[in-house]
Amino acid sequence: MRRMKEPLAAVGKRRAKLRRHGLGFSLVELLIVLVAMAILIGVAWPAYKDSVHKVRRADARVALLQAAQRLERCHTRHDSYSHESCVVAPLSPEGHYRITEPDPRGSSSFLLRATPIGVQAGDAGACAWLEIDHRGQRAAAGNAAEACW
Repeated sequence: MRRMKEPLAAVGKRRAKLRRHGLGFSLVELLIVLVAMAILIGVAWPAYKDSVHKVRRADARVALLQAAQRLERCHTRHDSYSHESCVVAPLSPEGHYRITEPDPRGSSSFLLRATPIGVQAGDAGACAWLEIDHRGQRAAAGNAAEACW
């Protein structure tokens, strides 16, 4: 059967009824969506922070490798790592790590350490610091060199 067109008055009544009952969302529906979003954010945020810390660790690796290369060039020119022209930059290129020398530099050896500063200091778990020495051996806090490097 063919459906008959509704009279204009019936269409108007239906629209008025929809307006009264609302076309939007109820408070319960909005709360369900907010709770679902909170759960997703609660799960995703720690994973995001871990990823950011891992990416910023590349800043430490770059700084340590550049400093070690600079010291090797200096050793080649002056036959010593402790020559006055052998200078190590105090910060990593992006400024997330401080580069220090935990042991005094000798004429035939060096040890460089990158320690996180600022927001990267929250990465104080197994990768609290990274090190490299004159032999190219890499280390990290808590014997986690492979995971951190």
